[in-house]
Amino acid sequence: MIIGALGAVMDVAMSIASSMEEVMPAGPRITQEQLLCSGLKIGRDIMGTMSNTLILAYTGGSIPLLLLFLAYETSLMEIVSVDYIATEIVKALAGSIGLIVAMPITAILGSHLLKPRTGKRRMTP
Repeated sequence: MIIGALGAVMDVAMSIASSMEEVMPAGPRITQEQLLCSGLKIGRDIMGTMSNTLILAYTGGSIPLLLLFLAYETSLMEIVSVDYIATEIVKALAGSIGLIVAMPITAILGSHLLKPRTGKRRMTP
């Protein structure tokens, strides 16, 4: 479960970071705050599609079992309480939570690493 979620989180983080890096040459005068806002907007778009992908992937793996439940007219509460289905639901939720947490962290780190703040304080050797 963790490995699957980590794969999705890593994919989202790389997509956000590389998109932010591509924004830099297009706007060399962009401030750190503007770069952060761009990263968050990019992250929101990616997060929506990736959450759907995770949910569809986990649902796709259990379609034969869901069809079997439908053939026997099993109630929704009984279906959700089956261990296998409950595990798939938890996997999808864990992956989605990981994506939600990874998006702002990646945007914040990317804005700090790609565009260091130019401020009043200067480092002297």
